Amino acid sequence: MMSRIGQIPRVQIPMDLIPDPDFTFDSFIQAPSNQGALNVVQAWPAWPAPAVLLLGPEGTGKTHLGEAWLAQSHGIFIDDAHTCPEEDLFAFINRALRGEIPGLLLASRVPPSDWGVSLPDLRSRLSAMPKIELFEPDDESLRPITRILFERRGRDVPSDVIDYLLRYSDRSVPALRNIIREIDEAASSAKVDVTKVFTGKVLRENMDLFD
Repeated sequence: MMSRIGQIPRVQIPMDLIPDPDFTFDSFIQAPSNQGALNVVQAWPAWPAPAVLLLGPEGTGKTHLGEAWLAQSHGIFIDDAHTCPEEDLFAFINRALRGEIPGLLLASRVPPSDWGVSLPDLRSRLSAMPKIELFEPDDESLRPITRILFERRGRDVPSDVIDYLLRYSDRSVPALRNIIREIDEAASSAKVDVTKVFTGKVLRENMDLFD
């Protein structure tokens, strides 16, 4: 669970030299799968309620939208809200309803009905909260997402690499992120460029696509 309040910096443990993602509205890849959610989040402060909930599978842009909104609103953004302690979550929602904070944006890949909430009042608040859905990326957005995942690892790859990867690998964003990390690390170790041939080699070694 990640909670961001105002501009309090996050404590990060440096794992590598990959730069932090650029979580802004300008860098968000717009597509039919996320346009509705983007429109609602950007409509703040004209939201239908002081607190709203972003719902969607992993890799659909919940964190990106939340961070972009937080930078403009200075409200409270809670990612993986289903892991937040119930008492804390209830307090945040009440503060938003009383107008004590500019707004509250929750995000989760799990619908509230599956959170196992024990506090009746919190269940009621969550049930009444407006919910914004993000869906799995479509073909229109997968290509630029894949290129950005490579760019975040310092790789400007040819288009045939992206075509090949999207044709033969799992097309979910978490899976793409993992295999791109494998490709990048393997290319760095071998001191070679990422090509379609090299990408195919890594896929064969890591994903058993070619039996």
